Amino acid sequence: MQIDLVKATNKDKEVIQNLGRFYVYDMSKYCGFLPGWTTPASGLYECIDLSRYWEEADRYPFLIKVDGEVGGFALINKVGSTPDVDWNMGEFFIVSKFQGKGIGREVAERIFNQFHGTWEVMQIPENRAAIEFWNNVIDNYTNGNFQKTNKTVMEPKPHPMSVLKFKAPQEGVRKSDIKRIRK
Repeated sequence: MQIDLVKATNKDKEVIQNLGRFYVYDMSKYCGFLPGWTTPASGLYECIDLSRYWEEADRYPFLIKVDGEVGGFALINKVGSTPDVDWNMGEFFIVSKFQGKGIGREVAERIFNQFHGTWEVMQIPENRAAIEFWNNVIDNYTNGNFQKTNKTVMEPKPHPMSVLKFKAPQEGVRKSDIKRIRK
C-alpha cells in the first residue's frame, strides 16, 4: 500500500472539510450522548470550520492518500495546554475502510518525525477508540517515554481531555521493531 502525506492546498480545503463530517460521525459513536451532541435533524453531521488551517501561519493541514485515494487528514497546530508545547495534533482522521491497517500509525509517526519538539495529542475521554489508538501509537513511538494526564483544556471552551505529551523525534528501537525482530 502506498501511503502519502500531502501538504493540503486551498484546492484540498473542501475535501478535508467534507471529510470532517465523517470524522464527527465516527466520534458520535462514543461522544453522541454527551451534552451538546445530537444527531442533526437533517441527518447530515457538520464539522467545525477548519479554514484556520489555511489562514494562519502556525497551522499545517495534510491530506492522507492511500494508493492515490483520499484516506483521511491530519491537522497540526501549536495550541498546547501548556506553554512548553511545540506541536498539537489538532484533528486526525482515517477513512473507515483504511482504519485498522496500520495507516494511522504510519502517518502519525511520519508527522512526529517531521515536526520536532514537544508534542501533545488530546482525546475526548469518552472516545475510547481514539484513546486506545493514540496510547498504542505513542507508547510504541516513544518506547513508553511519554506523559499521560487528564485535564481541563480551556479552548474553545473549558472541557475535559485525555492528554499525551512526549518529545519527537524519538531515536532508537521502537517496541514494534522488537516484535518484528522476534518473529
